[in-house]
Amino acid sequence: MKLIIFDFDGTLVDSRSLILESHRIVFAEFQLPAPSPADSLALVGKSLDVILTQLAGPTAPILEMVRAYDLLLPQLRADPAFAERPFDGVGDLLYELSSTSGTVLGIATGHRSDTVAPALETLRWNNFFQTIQAADMAPSKPHPGMLLQALAATGATPENAIFIGDTTFDVEMAQAAQLRSIGVGWGYHRADRLMAAGAYRVAKAVDELRSCIRSFMNE
Repeated sequence: MKLIIFDFDGTLVDSRSLILESHRIVFAEFQLPAPSPADSLALVGKSLDVILTQLAGPTAPILEMVRAYDLLLPQLRADPAFAERPFDGVGDLLYELSSTSGTVLGIATGHRSDTVAPALETLRWNNFFQTIQAADMAPSKPHPGMLLQALAATGATPENAIFIGDTTFDVEMAQAAQLRSIGVGWGYHRADRLMAAGAYRVAKAVDELRSCIRSFMNE
């Protein structure tokens, strides 16, 4: 059995507008200076409480801000201007892989399970994944906890699993869990950073990612 685990934001979906607008609104609500887009996007992939601590500082009301995001995200996702959008070709790739015998798909995301589940349902992707590991289930990336739990949940071994993500946090998490990683070049960290962090390959387009995955599956 081959286990293919995906990151969510920046790998499967473009969430840039949602992230920046939610930061703008919540920081204003708590009368804090809004972080720059560059600073906000550089931290995508980590758990929200970790992100907010880095952006707003350890003395900020982090738990209250997290609750504000919880209330805000459903409202923003209902607006097409801010809802996550799948990258071109990703939906077809997930369908192909989920229909392939001997292949199991998973997700490891900085979202909490109660926030990623509605997004997957809206995208009609919830049946593609047999394991979904989220920020409320393990420490923030790059800790390997989510990937180790995905292996345990599916019975896969590290040599028969691969993690696909767009940030150095993803690559470092895979290394810590002794998994190979494939980086994608359309997310939040540059391809050269992913390679320097230890990515096995970096795909520049979904078709190239498909080829990388097929090579892994044929080993």
